[in-house]
Amino acid sequence: MDKLVITHYYFPGTDPWKNIMNLPEAEAFETAAKLASEHPDTTSFGRFADFENYYPNRKRADEFVRDAFIKLGGKPKLLHPYSFVLMECEYLRNWFDTSDKIVFDLEDIPDDQISFTLGDSCALLIHGQTPAVLTKTMLLEGIKACGGSTEKYFKESLGKYAYVEVQLWDRL
Repeated sequence: MDKLVITHYYFPGTDPWKNIMNLPEAEAFETAAKLASEHPDTTSFGRFADFENYYPNRKRADEFVRDAFIKLGGKPKLLHPYSFVLMECEYLRNWFDTSDKIVFDLEDIPDDQISFTLGDSCALLIHGQTPAVLTKTMLLEGIKACGGSTEKYFKESLGKYAYVEVQLWDRL
C-alpha cells in the first residue's frame, strides 16, 4: 500500500493550528473581516469576504461530520476539526500560493481522532449532497480494495471532486 500522509496548507505567516471556527462567533467575524481586507486577492481568504454565508455553512458541515464520526465510533476532542487533505492536492496548494504546509503520516494519527469525506464536506452540503464520512479503517479498506493504490482509489471514489478531505479532531 502507498505510504499515506495528511497535508494542511496554510498562508505564509499564519498559524496552521488556529481555526477561525474555534473562536467565539463575534471574534470569528472580526477576524474574518480583517483577514479578507488584508488579503483581498487571495483565494484562501476569499471565503472570509462572504463570512456571513460561509460561517453557518461551515458550522453545519463540522457538526454533521462530527456527529456522523461519533456514530462510527470516533471520539473527537474538538467541536471543529483542523482541515487536512489526504496526500497532496495541487488544487488546494494553489489556494494558498505557497509551499507552506504541515504533513503527518496517517499511521501516526489515532483512529478515534481522524475522519474523512470524499470531497469538501462544506461544499457538498451547500450543494444539497450528504458527505460520506469515513473512519480511518473504512478509508484503508477502500484503498486496499484498489490494490493499495491511492491514485486508483481517488479515481474510483472521488468522481468530480478534487480531494479527500481529512478532519483532524485533536491537535498533534
